[in-house]
This record gives sequence, structure tokens and C-alpha cells, in this order.
Amino acid sequence: MRLAPLALLLFATLALAQAPKAPPTKVAAAATAANGAFRDCPACPEMITVPPGSFLLGTSADGPEFDRERGEAPPLAVTMSRSYAIGRYEVTVANFRAFVEATQYPVRGDCRVVSGGGWVRLADRSWRSPGFEPAQADNEPVVCVSWDDAKAYVDWLSKTTGKAYRLPSETEWEYAARGGTTSARYFGANDSDEEAVLSLACDYANVYDSSSVTELAFPYANARCSDNHTFTAPVGSFKPNAFDLYDMLGNAREWLQDCYTASYRGRPADGRAWQWAGGCELRGVRGGSWATRPAETRAAARGAELQGLRQADLGFRVVRDL
Repeated sequence: MRLAPLALLLFATLALAQAPKAPPTKVAAAATAANGAFRDCPACPEMITVPPGSFLLGTSADGPEFDRERGEAPPLAVTMSRSYAIGRYEVTVANFRAFVEATQYPVRGDCRVVSGGGWVRLADRSWRSPGFEPAQADNEPVVCVSWDDAKAYVDWLSKTTGKAYRLPSETEWEYAARGGTTSARYFGANDSDEEAVLSLACDYANVYDSSSVTELAFPYANARCSDNHTFTAPVGSFKPNAFDLYDMLGNAREWLQDCYTASYRGRPADGRAWQWAGGCELRGVRGGSWATRPAETRAAARGAELQGLRQADLGFRVVRDL
């Protein structure tokens, strides 16, 4: 039987409508993931996908702000072969409270807080009350948490979401902090701010600045600008880097997964954390805080603390495997 032209047209239209649609290509899916933030649960941190790439971990020994004692040189050529997701912001008070309430995780005090230009350990200070005036808001970075507290949090996130959350490796952290730049800070090459008449730091990072000198009275140089935050600021208050990550420098120092090593000698040239089978006492710390002098608030600046330390300028952000 011969079909009329109109019938043929209707038949073809129905066939197209019922045909299964081809799945989107991996390229399109990857682009969408790389360009947008996501969250795995209402109380989970907001995450940003970091693309693969290569960079130099560390600082050249002839760099103007090279710290010889912290093993920043020689730089190590690293290839980040896989994408990973990292917290757009530092873990907030609200994020951490959700974990504590869900698990009944014990609130531990014994946090080191600022007093008279130095640090003192007080038994009644904790992440709930780090001694700031005014008190912290829910959208400020949680502080007074130890490495073990941070580890318990990421373990809970993994169990709750079914995704692989953890603390960043030192390599992942610096790669994300640089945001594709090679300078000491993602907002400037040598803006140590300690001799500059006007600093860019207060546009991009909450550091020890002129607005904090009277109250904190630390015995070191401050940034020649004012960000109007003596202690922690709400996350996202300052400009982000090119990966759309906030407070990678300043606000709160951040725990790393790595055991601390005096140099990069022998370190894997990829994104893996460097850890010992038997554990370690010292863990890596990065990023600087509201209490950090500007010269030490750099992408490559390294630090370390005892795993059990709780301090009022020390928090963390999370990574999720993709």
C-alpha cells in the first residue's frame, strides 16, 4: 500500500519522537561540572571542580620571600592528572555543627586563643566559643578544631553522602590555591604588604592588618590596609582566585592530610598525600589566617602543627574524589 505524502510525514515525526535520545557526551558533562559549584547534601560544603594540569610545587630559592627553614625549595614539578573537587569555602561553623548534632561528637575545649600579643591555652575555649568579640556567625570558618576533629568530619561526610570526602593533600591544596598563577599570591607577585604603602591583601585575604594591630598587638609586621575584621570573617567576604575559591589565603589556616616533612625530597610528583603507615604527630597546615603576617600568607608557604592542636585561627576545608 502506498502512503500519501502527509501520512509519510506524520509517520516520520512519530518515529523521531519515540526514538531514544543519545546521552550527552563526556566532554559536555565535564564542562558543566567544571564550571559550576555543587553540594551533595543541604548541610554539606559547597564544592568546586578543579581541572587537571601541571605546576611547580614550592618556591625558587632565589625568590624574594623564600622561607629556607620550611623546605619550599627546590620546587617540584607536579602533574595533576585527574580533576578533584575542593571546598569553595572553608568549612563553616554551621557545617561543623550539623556534623556534631548528627553524631553527638563531643565538644572538646583546650583551645589556644590570643592574649597579650601571644597565644594561651584555655580549657573553656572550643569551636563553639573561640573567644571572639563579637561571637562568630554561622557563616564564618570553624576554628579550634584539631586534625582529628577534621578527620572525623570528613569521615561523616563520606558516610552520609556515599562520596569519598577527605582532607586536601599538600599538593592539591597549593595547586588549588594558585588558581593557575605562578606568583607568590594569586593577587600579586611580591605583594608582601609589609613595606608597601598600600596593599592588595585586604581585597583578597583576611590577614593581620592595620585594623587588628591595637587589639591583637602581635610582635611582627602587619599589612598596610584594613579589612575591618580583627578575627574570622564570613566566608566569601574577599575576592576569589581564578578557580572561584575563596579564602585560600587568610581567614583561617587549614589542616592537610599530609604528615609534615622538612622538604619535598622524595615526594610523589602527583596529587597524593604523603603519609606514614604508623601515623605522625605533625600534620601540614597551609593558607595563613587573620593572625598571620602578610609575608607568610603565600600559596607556597608551608606550616605544621601537632595533630591534636586546637587553635583559634586553625580550621580546614575538604576535598572530594571524582
